[in-house]
Amino acid sequence: MNFGKWYYRNYFDTLKLDNDGKLLDTSRFNKGTDELLGRKQFPKFEENITDVSSFDLTTSYPGLLCGIGYHHEINKPKENKGAGRSRRNEGQKKESGDFYQLGMYFDYTSGLPVIPGSSIKGALRSAIEEWDFFEYKEGDEQKVWSGWEKEEFIKEIFEGEGKSIYDRDIFLDAYPVSVSGDSSLFGDDYITHHENPLKDPNPVRFLRVNPGVTYRFRFLFRNNGTFTVEAKEKLFREIILTFGLGAKTNVGYGQFTDK
Repeated sequence: MNFGKWYYRNYFDTLKLDNDGKLLDTSRFNKGTDELLGRKQFPKFEENITDVSSFDLTTSYPGLLCGIGYHHEINKPKENKGAGRSRRNEGQKKESGDFYQLGMYFDYTSGLPVIPGSSIKGALRSAIEEWDFFEYKEGDEQKVWSGWEKEEFIKEIFEGEGKSIYDRDIFLDAYPVSVSGDSSLFGDDYITHHENPLKDPNPVRFLRVNPGVTYRFRFLFRNNGTFTVEAKEKLFREIILTFGLGAKTNVGYGQFTDK
């Protein structure tokens, strides 16, 4: 099964709307009967690129969000100005929590929930450029990147100034490779926001990658003088373990463990 096609195409075929475009029934995708939830089996990842450097990390609670900015909503008509408060509240309750309202990023071919290489590259650069990951901390004298200059590293690794594309480091997509224990690949969660302190909360349901899913992070590294393949692999691994990846890392999502 291609999970991406299922989520963005087949999903909407099951939604039943009334004449006003409001949700009537979510069929098999609704809550306990959702076919994505509980899914443990998925296509086995097979590496088909040579000379790839990689390491595996596992998602921790509450899971991973990637691509939530992609559109995944049904079209809802605007309320008439003359509509009463009861009708608005009824509409909110009717649609609250029933269907997935946030997107997720899937690989187009395999349909797996991957982490794009461009996102990984951006997060790693941000950790070094904006969060000063190279700044000296007690114990850092033992790190392989001790004494590295931030500006030099950014130009050499992330910008590749004056280099052919064949001589630059390449950041590949990270793929899920296994699910641990009783966990499953997907789960759902809710965000409950208040548009106004005097209005009822409106829960937003969204799809997530569950805790316990192991991802393989993949790179095509070049030996760049001081910045060796082994050193860069250790550096990027530690940055991901420290800062996480994806959306809503400030509330705990996107964290990884190496255990």
